[in-house]
Amino acid sequence: MKTYSPFLYVTLATYFLITSCNQTKTIEQQMDSQHTICYIAISANDTAWLKIDTSSKQIKGLLTFSYANKKKFEGQFKGTINGDTLKGHYDFKVNKVDKWYRNPVAFLKKEGKLTMGVGEISMVWGSAFFDDKVPINYDKGRFVFDKVGECNP
Repeated sequence: MKTYSPFLYVTLATYFLITSCNQTKTIEQQMDSQHTICYIAISANDTAWLKIDTSSKQIKGLLTFSYANKKKFEGQFKGTINGDTLKGHYDFKVNKVDKWYRNPVAFLKKEGKLTMGVGEISMVWGSAFFDDKVPINYDKGRFVFDKVGECNP
């Protein structure tokens, strides 16, 4: 019986791991265009753009903030909708630097608009979450998103 070196097994396992990882679809590729809604918010010289797939209770989408000071935050949103509130996490990069950050985000839907809330953030095992003991304040929200017809940033 012929035996193969452990190097061959490690090489094959690495190959299959890499090729299977490259087949992962991006959030945008996973989105159902029939149920995708786009929003835009303008606050002074700053702009935010939100594109979400509402085909299920598990919401996914893209969120971008462009600030006048030339900082641009681009990333993915994943969350759930409960009544008139959309809560989740925003995984993003700043100015396309290859370092990911994560922040909790919350939106209140009212009169066809989404208002981004402001809340106290707690860290649990290195991840940021809204503090359950402090209500999210939607009146202090700087970005109020209006629905737009076309989904182009």
